[in-house]
Amino acid sequence: MAGILAKIAALRPSLPEAEGQVADYIAGKPEKAGFESISGLANSADVSVASVSRLSKKLGYANYKALRQDLAEEIIPDENLGAMFKPINSSDDEKQITEKVFSGNIKSLEDTFKMLDVTELTKAAVRIAGAKRVVLFGIGSSGHISKDAALRFALLDIQAESYSDPQEMIAQSLRLDKDGVALGISHSGRSRMTVESLRIAQECGATTIGISNYLQSPLHQYSEIYFCTSFAEHKVKVAALSARIAQMCLLDALYLLTAKNRKAFKKTELINRYAEDLLRF
Repeated sequence: MAGILAKIAALRPSLPEAEGQVADYIAGKPEKAGFESISGLANSADVSVASVSRLSKKLGYANYKALRQDLAEEIIPDENLGAMFKPINSSDDEKQITEKVFSGNIKSLEDTFKMLDVTELTKAAVRIAGAKRVVLFGIGSSGHISKDAALRFALLDIQAESYSDPQEMIAQSLRLDKDGVALGISHSGRSRMTVESLRIAQECGATTIGISNYLQSPLHQYSEIYFCTSFAEHKVKVAALSARIAQMCLLDALYLLTAKNRKAFKKTELINRYAEDLLRF
């Protein structure tokens, strides 16, 4: 397992106080935490050993020893990491702002990939490839991404639609059944209408897929298949833009895996060629 620090960031908002202290200590001093005993870590974070054990299990480990081993392997000294995650502020010059944006996006993609379960991604692609209807839900910037994804799936001869209007989202989720797929996108995982749409779709028997930046979120609760992106928004204040980068990359992979399952690569290439001909003389 990898991407421990990314998983901690995604899980942090939902942790109780004691486990949150452990998470903050590990995230703040990973180079030290990766080599401490469970009692040493508990003492450093000023919590009980039980709190360390509970956090380890929430991160997907059988015990703290397994977590510590992966954490020690993940820590790679890099003199540039400190600068990479400093917040953007008014005193930054043009180069610093640009560097922080690019560095933040690169790190976001790396951490999202570390957390990504390709088996689950393949499972989602198989469900989408065999669905009679795929409906995507998203509000704001997530709505724009859902429209782009719906268009891509439509190129594979899949009945794919995207909805951002609250009334349409509810109406369309009610029309889904066991042969349909509902895919909800929400950076916070708390967009009320997106969550409600997946809840209704799930009750109607549809496969539900969720994408957000937090492991423990209402969206996750109603997602049969769930993917978590990673962006340290508290460190670089461009989350609204950068969250889209990881979401789009994840959906690109899902689209291509779906194309593979539908054996539609050749048709996709033909459509792309027609599009190129229409756009350019």
